[in-house]
Amino acid sequence: MVIEVQGPSHYVGGDFTTRNGSTLLKIALLQKSGFEVVEIPTNTLCSPDSIKRCIDQIKSRVDIPPTGSWLCIT
Repeated sequence: MVIEVQGPSHYVGGDFTTRNGSTLLKIALLQKSGFEVVEIPTNTLCSPDSIKRCIDQIKSRVDIPPTGSWLCIT
């Protein structure tokens, strides 16, 4: 599994709507190599609750049950 945290430079015009060509190519090559890619735009990480949702989503993809506790390193 690859976790790709994407800032504005991964998007056309930095708008967090349309990913640019190099990002799309990288994701496609990783998937072709057999990796599951989890894309996390940084604009979705504005609060501890949104970070927890991302962590729980990743845990569910690797069969780790979500818990009430989590670690955030800033």
